[in-house]
Amino acid sequence: MSTGPSVLIVDDEAFVRQSLSEILAADGWRTHAASGAAEAVAFLSERRVDVIVTDLRMPMGDGFDLLEHARAGPVEIPIIVITGVGTVAEAVRAMKAGAHDFLQKPVDPEELLLLARRAAEHKKLLHEVAALRATVGSLRAPRVLVGSSPRLAQTRESLARVAPTDATVLLTGESGTGKEVAAEEIHRLSGRAARPYRRVHCAAVSDEAFESELFGPERGAFADAEGGTLVLDEVGVLSAKLQTKLLRVLEAGEARRSGEAAPAVPDVRVIAITNEDLSARVKAGTFRSDLYFRLNVFPVELPALRDHKEDIPEIVDHLLAWQRSQKPGGAGGERSMKPTGEALEVLASYGWPGNVRELRNVLERAAIVAGDAEIDAQLVRGILESALVTPLPSETREFLLRKNLDAVEREIVLRALAHTAGKKKEASLLLGIDPRNLGYYLRKHKLGDGKGKESPEG
Repeated sequence: MSTGPSVLIVDDEAFVRQSLSEILAADGWRTHAASGAAEAVAFLSERRVDVIVTDLRMPMGDGFDLLEHARAGPVEIPIIVITGVGTVAEAVRAMKAGAHDFLQKPVDPEELLLLARRAAEHKKLLHEVAALRATVGSLRAPRVLVGSSPRLAQTRESLARVAPTDATVLLTGESGTGKEVAAEEIHRLSGRAARPYRRVHCAAVSDEAFESELFGPERGAFADAEGGTLVLDEVGVLSAKLQTKLLRVLEAGEARRSGEAAPAVPDVRVIAITNEDLSARVKAGTFRSDLYFRLNVFPVELPALRDHKEDIPEIVDHLLAWQRSQKPGGAGGERSMKPTGEALEVLASYGWPGNVRELRNVLERAAIVAGDAEIDAQLVRGILESALVTPLPSETREFLLRKNLDAVEREIVLRALAHTAGKKKEASLLLGIDPRNLGYYLRKHKLGDGKGKESPEG
């Protein structure tokens, strides 16, 4: 079976469909045919193709109907229209309507192949642009696994080993360990990197919306990720009904929605993410064992931060460098947002139940409060000890009113500073206090002495 690009040939005359199919198939194309626009639209609701070759004048819906449908998809399908003698004006109209190119009858085989190849390359470029846009969007947050420890090096090696394959990957680990980043890394290192990357948050999908979310012809995840990677986040929360539907796709390679006679066959690489122990859920009878084995083809566990604390200085440098790059002026302010040696020791002594995500949040808060000053141990310790950042176990929580009110007051001051990007004058206005009094609250809650330089705006 050919593995070349796919083409849908649409013409109401059977011999035309047959002859065009033979020309393209001989060149390595995977060919499909439809006798009219309506049949073509029905086909495209179940399958994706790289190129469409269509006649303009047909009894059952003309080529313009097909043009409109193809342009409505997530990635536009290039269409080559075929025109007869005296219909050049219609060809011009079709080009204005979005056709990629046109051919005149009788069709020259070499010209057909040339235009089809150009159209397929155009479709590939559209996918690459979509992938690049997704990559640029992901630059809003650090998206790499940082660290040189043996534990993290082993994880990276596993990701690099499985990435070039099409094996289903199960990424496990505690919340905040970087499972989403690992999924992106697998996609980036794979042969599908230029193709779509789609992530579905299973916890946010109801049983009723599951079929539409995953298998819908226009916006379904399998259709959107055609040729690329589909990430199923929090797959452990799926109900028994949805587990059965997902298993059918993974086992048979078929995605069938309710009421469909013919299943679609998605070309999608699946990565599953969970912070639950699926093997324990299998033993408890709440997760299908056959689905677990399908997902667990190549398991990769992301280590908790407490298991590779030697990476903390490197991770801190990376996170603060990223925060600097988000400030006005780019990566300036190299002297700011530097932790002292004692501050790093405090960070290393902490247990990090929220892992790297919690570390990032703590550093962001510390950088806002510190301003142009160094991030010292007192500041870091104060943030980590805050009752609203790391609550005490319920059995040791105190009921002293003043202490709890102070904790809330401290958190409100921090939030005001975070909301104004550290501008103390604006934070004072949010808090409803005189700007000259903010220094008192900063000193009271060990957030600095309140004498740091104000920004020109603040």
